[in-house]
Amino acid sequence: MSQQNVEIVREVRALVGDGDGDLAPRLIDLVAADAQIDRSRRVFNPDRYYGSAGLRRLAREVREVWEGFRVSSERFVDAGDHVVVVETMQGRERAGGNEVERQSAVIWTLRNGQIIRMQSGLEPQEALKAVGLEE
Repeated sequence: MSQQNVEIVREVRALVGDGDGDLAPRLIDLVAADAQIDRSRRVFNPDRYYGSAGLRRLAREVREVWEGFRVSSERFVDAGDHVVVVETMQGRERAGGNEVERQSAVIWTLRNGQIIRMQSGLEPQEALKAVGLEE
């Protein structure tokens, strides 16, 4: 089941893309109605989002705040009900034109083939430790 979780996270990442455009219906199928998206550790506009309404709000906020926003997923680590994704985010802030590039990790938690929680803004080692893995 855990390799299936990695594939689900890969699909969600592909559907989310760079935060441009509307949410694909398939994305709504893969994210639980009560999912929590914890982005409270972000430097810019930290917040928590809930369910599909939260996903829509997050996508809208990304489009409003960033131009040229990209996320490159570099590594997917299978941890059973969790998948750790090490990624690099790049973008230019619309308001001030500041360019940002940062590597961080995201912990995706799944249940019954759906995302139930996503926590971002972690250091890669911190995320691995949080799911019981250490390098």
